[in-house]
Amino acid sequence: MMDNKRMYSSYFWNIMGSGAAAFSSVVLLIVVSRIMGAYVGGIYSFAYAMAQQWQTVGAYDMRTYQVTDVGEVYSFGTYYASRILTCTVMLVGAVVFAFLHGGPWQEICLLILVAGIKLFDAAEDVFHGMFQQHDRLDWAGQALFFRTLVTTVVFVGVLYVVKDILLACMVAIVASAIALYACNIPRAKTMTALRPNFQKKPLWGLLKACFPLFLASFLLLYLYNAPKYSIERFLSKEYQTYYSALFMPASVINLFGGFAFKPLLTTLAKSWRDRQHKRFTGILLKGMGLCVGITVFVEAAAYFLGAPVLSWLYGISLHEYRTELLVLLAGGGISALNIILYNGLTVMRRQKAVLWAYAITVVLSFLFSDLAVRQMGITGAVVLYLGLMAAMFLLLTAATLYYVRRPSPKGNTVTMEKKDG
Repeated sequence: MMDNKRMYSSYFWNIMGSGAAAFSSVVLLIVVSRIMGAYVGGIYSFAYAMAQQWQTVGAYDMRTYQVTDVGEVYSFGTYYASRILTCTVMLVGAVVFAFLHGGPWQEICLLILVAGIKLFDAAEDVFHGMFQQHDRLDWAGQALFFRTLVTTVVFVGVLYVVKDILLACMVAIVASAIALYACNIPRAKTMTALRPNFQKKPLWGLLKACFPLFLASFLLLYLYNAPKYSIERFLSKEYQTYYSALFMPASVINLFGGFAFKPLLTTLAKSWRDRQHKRFTGILLKGMGLCVGITVFVEAAAYFLGAPVLSWLYGISLHEYRTELLVLLAGGGISALNIILYNGLTVMRRQKAVLWAYAITVVLSFLFSDLAVRQMGITGAVVLYLGLMAAMFLLLTAATLYYVRRPSPKGNTVTMEKKDG
């Protein structure tokens, strides 16, 4: 059982780590836009979106499954081996995509290098899952905070001095690798031997169990980025910067919603395991209520201050996009609700329901993304995002209500028989 001091420390460092990771992406785009201009900022924004897409391959969305594996169905060695495989696929896939995307060689290199930076987010997460699984979310938060800080400071410093974004990325990759080792490996060694277990049966079992989660997370990132893909096809590079700048406050809503909810994942899992359905539902509702409150507050602040502050931060004029900003914030609030419902369904081990909800929403994006941006420009991209998040919310809510009321079949809980050592 976690004592109060440990619990407060976990909350604090989870906020610090998650906050650093989220705000790092904001800071980097601001710095690139101010130093290199809106055009290069647009290229960087698209590269970052692609890197996030490939990061879902590397992370395989295994964190929630690992953290809620309270019976340790799979050993850390199996989780570790799976992460080595998925990160390898991530890196190879990013390189292939960069060359297929084409363009000037600088753009190809930037796509690869930004993916290289995000590779460390995926690699590090397997250690953080182990820390949280053993009630040391504070260690995970500390590691994420300091590695992100080092990477960001190095990138910004090199870019400011040499004005070369490719060199800044390369130096940041080296710094991130060093920081990952220093912040994670010594503490991880105190918990278990860091030996990957490549035994076929447990490794395949884990990858198979998490595949619906991975595919769902991949589709979710596609949905988040769908407006950017259409902007890339139909609008100039500068509009990538405009959209990303407007989207930043919406991402803050997800950030703060996750602050309060992530430490409750293990408690949520134990509530479901012990068939305390009322408590389980209460945790979900409290998390959703928090997200609604944050959304209302941020919407109010953005109405008065959003466009002027964002224009000043990014060094571009966004005053004409106040309505688009408010619509994006509403979409961000609904997205935060979707994340909580996703976690609830994952704890119930209803990954396939999540997958179906995301797949249906992706079909909707295929039908309307290009049409919306081609006809309405950046306004169409904003309305598209809100519509996709709303559709997903309805599907996830329906699935959650169905499975909470339906008795779980034997074995479909978070406590299953041990499958490896």
